[in-house]
Amino acid sequence: MKCPLRQETGSVAMETVMVLPPLVIIIFVIIQLCLVWGAKQMVAYAAYCGARAALVYNPADYDAEKQKDGHWETRPLALGGSQTGVVHHAACTVLSWVSWSLTNDQALSANASAAGLASNALGDFRLGWVTSVPLSSRIRGQVRVAVSEFEAIDAEGGSDEADTTPVERQFPAVTVRVRFEFPLFIPLGGAILGYFFGARETHVDTTDAIGPVGFTAPGGETVHGYMKATGRYTEMKSGWGFYTIPLEESCTMAKPYKTDTYPRMSPEERNAMMLF
Repeated sequence: MKCPLRQETGSVAMETVMVLPPLVIIIFVIIQLCLVWGAKQMVAYAAYCGARAALVYNPADYDAEKQKDGHWETRPLALGGSQTGVVHHAACTVLSWVSWSLTNDQALSANASAAGLASNALGDFRLGWVTSVPLSSRIRGQVRVAVSEFEAIDAEGGSDEADTTPVERQFPAVTVRVRFEFPLFIPLGGAILGYFFGARETHVDTTDAIGPVGFTAPGGETVHGYMKATGRYTEMKSGWGFYTIPLEESCTMAKPYKTDTYPRMSPEERNAMMLF
């Protein structure tokens, strides 16, 4: 005997309720992953553009210091890297299109300053006297560059430190490493990616399934505290917040000539560059 149809009422709605939330989460995660992947390609291109800039400028113009063995080097990314000079400017020119901007009344200053992402007083990043990239005023704080220029080979092709100089410093080349703090704006998807990044950094066990909303995952409070302490969480005064993750790429290019004898940029030229 068949059951009356009225007993099946609500079955479709129940199936929808069970399937729709996981499906929405998966879609948001895929969208966020696609944005991260695209940004990572742009970071790789920014490293290439930075290396090209380092090939044709005096090392002092990309904020580098001459080392004892003759090569030039900026501060490592772990110590802040460089936020000035032509190499940093070249990287910002590329990455300004995926930058972000928040006014002081939108973001809590404590979180913003912890990440070194305070609003740029110069406004949007300019590509010329007229053209600017909207919503890019925080780009200079989002980008760090580290430059290492190897000049360990002498005129005869040998090295006076052949036994102690690392192999990568036994040929003339320049290496530019770019780190970009990428914001995870997509709802749910950004929180999930931020959680797994923080869990990896803090070695939190993520074997259990993550919850559907916010930080209901194992160790969520620990991860959230780490992200906030390291400045990778920006909280809005409205109560909404988002995470950022560092994307890092490098580019090495041969440099069979020395540029430390090239003319340096004048203060006027440097100031004009920083206006863009």
